[in-house]
Parts: sequence; structure tokens; C-alpha cells
Amino acid sequence: MSATKPRQRLDSSYTSTASGVLMPADPPRKSNPRAFTFGDPEPVLASHMSDYLGVFADSNSLWYVPPVSLPGLAKTMYANGTHASVLEFKQNQLLASWKDNPMIQAKEAHAAFKDFEVFDNAYFLAIRNFLGGINRYVWLPAINVRVGTDNNYFLLQSDGSFTEYAASDIVHLNGGDIRQALYGVPTYFSGIQSILLGEAATLFRRKYYLNGAHSGYVMVTFDLEDAQADVLEDAMKQTKGPGNHRSMYLNMQSTIGGKPGYTKDRVQIIPVGDFGNKDEYDKIKEVTQQDILNMHRVPAGLASIMANNAAGHGDLKNVREVYYDCETVPKQAIWKQINDQLLGRAKIDFNEPRWLTQTTQ
Repeated sequence: MSATKPRQRLDSSYTSTASGVLMPADPPRKSNPRAFTFGDPEPVLASHMSDYLGVFADSNSLWYVPPVSLPGLAKTMYANGTHASVLEFKQNQLLASWKDNPMIQAKEAHAAFKDFEVFDNAYFLAIRNFLGGINRYVWLPAINVRVGTDNNYFLLQSDGSFTEYAASDIVHLNGGDIRQALYGVPTYFSGIQSILLGEAATLFRRKYYLNGAHSGYVMVTFDLEDAQADVLEDAMKQTKGPGNHRSMYLNMQSTIGGKPGYTKDRVQIIPVGDFGNKDEYDKIKEVTQQDILNMHRVPAGLASIMANNAAGHGDLKNVREVYYDCETVPKQAIWKQINDQLLGRAKIDFNEPRWLTQTTQ
């Protein structure tokens, strides 16, 4: 048996070459240049809710897929406070003038009004008695209703099942779309980017306060030992909160070309952003808020927006009456279009506002 070749001792002072000869190792560097970043950007939009897909039959060929994401439209209602408030206001204008109906309860109309404002579609289901007559109409949630391919409708369930209804049992109010006739598409669809921009600005500012380090920065140290740099790096990780801002840590040598260099400070903080001057949060919120009011055609005073000038919003009584004539009356006329599908006792009608019916004292 051949003798075992003795091992060569390797430690931090020596290194082995390819021939096995031990050579003095390079002296340990006092400072290894390093760069460390954290705080990856977080996406605000998780889906392409603003895409117009067109109308196609589903893979099962039973119903047509809406041209826009209905869950996406529902999400926008909760993404922006101004948008949600305006939708609620428009719904309440119809509800306030709703005339009692023996076959459609006010709560069913309330839900249908909200569906129409959010999705531009509203559905009622005829409840029949054992003789085939219609006793009443109930609301079906528009987010789950699909127009069938065979003169029918489907109500989708959360567990993947569905219920089929004959077209004669469904009353469908379709707000209309110039590109297809099966589903309505809300007019505010053109302003979804403004809605989401307002949401993004709000989230950005919220994360700014939760972040812990209110603006991104570069922290530079010189000639720290690796162990010391590791401790500082770990400390920065632990104190940094989640959010949009990103920071960088650098540990560098203060030598230039092998000669001692010049640094004024051994630790330097270099800010890379100034939230107060460059974010323009207030301007973004103001512009997106105005975009939302414009696309909904709702005066700021009626939408409970505080005036930012001494003149205010003018006489709100006059504004209210103009809005009623220009927006509420036409919306009532749209709802009356489904009267052709309803029984005589169930036909929709609205009361006149009190300022038109009250007598002059």
C-alpha cells in the first residue's frame, strides 16, 4: 500500500497554486467594495382590467364573455374614493325619485341601480307561479350574469356551477356599446386610468408614511471591515419598512490607484429623492379627481367636493335643478325602456322632485 501523501496546510496566510506549491496569499483586503439594495417595487395593477377584449363565446359555447372585465370594474369602485362616491350619488338620484312598484321592491331596484352605474347592465328575473304567471321581479347580480348563445341567460355561481334561464324570464337593461350589442360598457371606462392613477398616488403616499425611511438614499461608508459592514447592512434591512422607496448601501475603499484618497466623511448619506418637492401628490390627486367628475358629469358641489376658492360652487339649488334636467331625467328615461318587457302592473315610473311639486306659499 502506498503511503498517503501528507496534506498541505492551507490557512488564511497561504494559498495553493495549480502545481500544488504553497504561495503566500494576498494580504486580506481591509474593505471589499459592495453594493446592496432592497425594497423591490410593488405592482399596483394585478390585472389588465382596462383592456377591451371584444365579445366571444366562452370555451363551453354556452354564453358570451363580456368585452371588459366585470370583476375589474367592480374593483375600480373600491380603488378610488371619488369614483365610488359619485357612483353612489348617481344611484341615489334614481332611488330618491323611485315610485313604489307592486312587483319590484325598492331594495331590488336599489341593487339594480348600482349594477347599472357600475357595469352599465342590470338584470331582473321573473318569478313565476305554478300557472306560469309572473308574481314579481327580483334582481340578479350583473357581475355573474352572462348572455347565452341560444336565446337564454346564465347565472354563474362561485363554485363553478351555473343556472340557466330562458330569455323570456330575464329583463335586461343594456346601456349600450357602439362595438357590440350584447353587453353595455360604462362610459367611465374611458377614464379608468385616471381612477387608477388616483389610487396609485394614494397608495404611494400611504406607503411613504409606513416606509420608515421617507425617501430613498445611498449610504456610503469607507474602509469598514467586512464584519462591520455586514452588521450595518443587517441593521438597515431590519429598520427598513415595506414600501415603494429603494435605498442602497455602499462600502468602498478610500484609496485611488493604490494611493490614499480623500474623503471628507467616513459615512455619507446621499438622498436620491425629495417627496415634498418632486412627488406632486396634491396635484395628481386634484387632476384625477377633476377627471373623474368630468367623466361622470357630476358637479363638484353635488359630489361633496370642498371648494378651493372663495366663490365656492355657486347656488347649489340651481346646480341641482340643472343636473336633474340634464342627467337624472335622461337616466330615468333609460330605465323606462324596459317597461316593454314588464307586465303592466310592474312598469317603472319615477316621482317628480319636491321642488317641482311644492306649491308657492
